[in-house]
Amino acid sequence: MFVCSGKDYELRLLKEANISYKVIPSGKYRRYGRGGAREIADLKTQLHNIKDIGRVIKAYSLSRKIIKQFKPDVVFIKGGYVGLPVGLAAGRAKVPYVIHESDSIMGKTNRILSKHAKAVGVSFPTTLYPDIASSKLFFTGNPVRPEFTRLGPGRTRESSGQKPNILVFAGSQGAAEINENIFNNLELFTKNFNIMHIAGEQGEEKARYMRHRLPAELKKSYQPEGFLSKDMPAAYRWADVVVSRAGMNSLAELSAMSKPAIIIPLPTSTNDHQLKNAQYLSKHGAVRLLQQKDMEGLGLINEISRLIGDKKSLAYISDTIHKFFIPNSAEDLANIIVNTGKHSSPGAKA
Repeated sequence: MFVCSGKDYELRLLKEANISYKVIPSGKYRRYGRGGAREIADLKTQLHNIKDIGRVIKAYSLSRKIIKQFKPDVVFIKGGYVGLPVGLAAGRAKVPYVIHESDSIMGKTNRILSKHAKAVGVSFPTTLYPDIASSKLFFTGNPVRPEFTRLGPGRTRESSGQKPNILVFAGSQGAAEINENIFNNLELFTKNFNIMHIAGEQGEEKARYMRHRLPAELKKSYQPEGFLSKDMPAAYRWADVVVSRAGMNSLAELSAMSKPAIIIPLPTSTNDHQLKNAQYLSKHGAVRLLQQKDMEGLGLINEISRLIGDKKSLAYISDTIHKFFIPNSAEDLANIIVNTGKHSSPGAKA
């Protein structure tokens, strides 16, 4: 049973996978890393937070009802504001739960739930989480789908004269700034590169319009997309360089595919976790880190050009990022969840 907030893409994927689900309200506490005083003084943000208190209470009530009806032996929580009421309800019902933290900085939901979690899986080395009891802390890495592998390259350049392939995407949040940089410099980008641009649902219409405006000879060098799911591994294989935000799912996929990448952290991510994720990989030489403010103007295209022109760095980043890939991550995490369920009840229903 999958509990979610009911966003369109969630429901689409769950239906495709034929997974049963329940929808609960998604109230959250908004923090934008601006410092305590500025956060408190932002009345608009605080009004949203107050309004969402009622949604969280309702979500907790619905979570208790779901747990009572479904009778799980174990609950698995990936953090996020939907996970908090589910975890609290599981604790109240004395149902054991396992959590997983993707980022190098533990999110608020997981920090709250970690105290009573039976096990805590993490994507980064356990030394980054000193507040969690070592007896229940497991370095599992971040699971990726089996089709994300290093092998089976996609389209390769037929000759040295062919334009390099650049995959650009920014996930479901914070895509606007990256999208606008591509749009503002689209003719220059397409003169130098083949661009596959995953612009998100909000940016897809403009991306297709911008392609329409390109000179005929450049249209073939720009492929706009809204959202890719099943085709994402093929998009990675096609790319020589990837431009991405620093969400851990994207970073895990890049490591699995051994792809050199320019990472642009979302400046407003909670606790600045995207920057911390990128900094950890960058200091090991696994990615190129580009701050959003340095992307402006021709900053992004110049950074791509520098990396494409440095074959030694391309090879080094490709090899180094793959060292962060843990092939058995999903299996290890699944074993922790199932074993937790088995110890609680012979039913082992999760």
